[in-house]
Amino acid sequence: MANLPWTVQYSAQSTEEVYGQEEPIAELKEYINNYKKQSKKGAIIYGPTGSGKTISAYAIGKETGAEVLELNASDFRNKDNINSILGNALNQVSLFAKSKIILIDEVDGLSGNKDRGGLQAVVKLLEKSSFPVVLTSQDPFEQKLKTLRKKCKLIGFNVLSYKDIYANLKRISESEGIKYEDSALKSLARRAGGDMRGAINDLQMLAGKSGKLEKKDLDFLSEREQKDQITSALMR
Repeated sequence: MANLPWTVQYSAQSTEEVYGQEEPIAELKEYINNYKKQSKKGAIIYGPTGSGKTISAYAIGKETGAEVLELNASDFRNKDNINSILGNALNQVSLFAKSKIILIDEVDGLSGNKDRGGLQAVVKLLEKSSFPVVLTSQDPFEQKLKTLRKKCKLIGFNVLSYKDIYANLKRISESEGIKYEDSALKSLARRAGGDMRGAINDLQMLAGKSGKLEKKDLDFLSEREQKDQITSALMR
């Protein structure tokens, strides 16, 4: 466990452990539990990076005893590739659980000439699925997702408050025995901009080895952000 990323080690084991998303999680859980009665054959859960979209699907899977089969839209090269990978996933009965949730992560990545016909292939496969299909997106209102959007239930995830992120960072710090300055932990939570995953990664990077977190340690993040801004400017 010691070598695991903390985002994995401290991932939510139930929906109650997912911060700040009670309403969208309840909506997603209702959709999955009553999938056979739903008119929409897919659910798009959308929101900013690190808001808990993917981990919520896994948490619901653990609570319901369903196997979560995760696919990444960036791995879908073209229509034939989609029909092969996604088609097999939708047709195979789960060997390890009583049910299955198909999770297609980052559906926004399905674009470009090489994906011509790809979205239409996903829509057709959705209509034939015996299992609930959950797709994650940062912005499902892009024009290219119009056809898919019409076939799916939309569930919006909230931008996490710094208080939610702070509460989780505090929980992890205490579990790891980290000696932290409370002001430093709150600053780390604020600068995450609602990205829980990013905040946990930063906490592990800054305090994982030293076992402590002080306000001065955050200077490293400021230097990194400045370098990132310069690199981005040079690449334009």
